[in-house]
Amino acid sequence: MNYSVVFLDIPYSHEFYLDQIKKVGGVCSTAISCTNDFKSMKTTIEFAFNNSNGMFIIHAKSLWHKLQKIMLTSFERPSLFKDEAFIIASGFKKYANGIFADIVYSKPIVFVNEEFDENFDFSTFKSLFGINYQTIGIFEGNINTQSTIFTDEVYTYIKLDNNQVLPYDIDKSKIFTYNGQSVFSALLDTIKKTSIKLAIVDLSTNAFFLSKIISQANAKDYVTLYIDTCSIHTLNYIFGIDEKYIEKFGCFSETFAKDTSSFLLQISNADCAISIINSKDFHKFLFLAYYKDNSFEFSIKEFSGSLNTIYQKAALYAALFLRQFILSRNL
Repeated sequence: MNYSVVFLDIPYSHEFYLDQIKKVGGVCSTAISCTNDFKSMKTTIEFAFNNSNGMFIIHAKSLWHKLQKIMLTSFERPSLFKDEAFIIASGFKKYANGIFADIVYSKPIVFVNEEFDENFDFSTFKSLFGINYQTIGIFEGNINTQSTIFTDEVYTYIKLDNNQVLPYDIDKSKIFTYNGQSVFSALLDTIKKTSIKLAIVDLSTNAFFLSKIISQANAKDYVTLYIDTCSIHTLNYIFGIDEKYIEKFGCFSETFAKDTSSFLLQISNADCAISIINSKDFHKFLFLAYYKDNSFEFSIKEFSGSLNTIYQKAALYAALFLRQFILSRNL
């Protein structure tokens, strides 16, 4: 089989790494060098993955946070674990210091940190790169724009030998895998490890996100305040948000989410707040994570399906979004 090698912010000694990797066997079809710019990294990794049967990623130690975000958005590996200075997608096995590997969408991916154990024998990966088939999940959606495929959207799976894959032109298909720790358990683990106190405004998932968090053992030790319903009168009473404010900014806006989140931190003594708000048509959601140093991130996503499915998708995305935001704080 052929494989790609992607160098991320590794300006030297490419031949050294390639000589080690060649012990796997097969053919190195593509070797690409990339800077530490996030968009360039994401594009390069996706290109290398899609144009080979497997991939090695040689990365600078400082890029772990960008890599875990790429794994989350491009390869749907939401549940993460921390090992020393590394954060690697769920399911990845540690083979040696600085070396992790697993099957992602039926292709092997190996992470190699620039400070990896030089005594490691890369021929260990011969069996990992000996896969002779691919698993295709058939779903309804746009493969060019939809980065995350949810379980309920996959209709069926088919297995094809590698020599059968190329002749197939399946317009609506994407390889799909999902495993690892519960997303909500992983979020709470991160909250506990960083000792963050969390405030939640969940106005849009029918309290699904909220219930998934606080139903876990000891969760209430870390959630200082939560709001799951809020009428205009309550908004005015708690946040000082009146009809004139709503008329000017609306409830589905970055300004509204920032103001409510900021105020929550003040009255709850929390370190971080998340607001989940939906638009009038209910399919579009706004997520905003706000940290006590006034830094924040927000995202707007649309979800399809039955009302209950939309609730679950929005809650799942909120957990992924919040966890990535907390991890990016480097606490």
